[in-house]
Amino acid sequence: MNPSAILTPVNPKYRASILIGIVFVLMAPYLGFVVYYSLRFPSNHWPAWFTNTIALWFIANFLIIMLLVKRIARGQGVDAEKTLSVVEKSVRISTRLVIFWSVLFLYGVKETIQGKISLSRAIPAGVFLLVFIGVFGWGVCRVKREKVLRGIPDENRRLH
Repeated sequence: MNPSAILTPVNPKYRASILIGIVFVLMAPYLGFVVYYSLRFPSNHWPAWFTNTIALWFIANFLIIMLLVKRIARGQGVDAEKTLSVVEKSVRISTRLVIFWSVLFLYGVKETIQGKISLSRAIPAGVFLLVFIGVFGWGVCRVKREKVLRGIPDENRRLH
């Protein structure tokens, strides 16, 4: 079977159902793993390998979903006004998430310096937050840069 045939543009009517199916298929084993092992350990005594695995698995699922959504949506016609409205809304939400995660990261740094959070727990949590701050912040910067470049004439774009 031709691999490109699998990734042909999807009928917009079924796009949401396919996305929900992909999310369920990726997250069901994740949730099963978390629930199974979290019930095996005493409360607040999870080993470091467990918390690191949870964070890594979640990030991997997030990236897989993001890449698949781009593949599914590729080559489909969209309304320009609707696209701009959705992009503006997603930039606002992403900016708020970056601010929230940054504040959470700084709070974790403060608590770690004060000794309330152990370093073995703080480092994986900080890396997890920094990954999402980086991914969402990069997306916001990219959209805002494109918006600025749209206002610059084509012959001057290379200078920016």
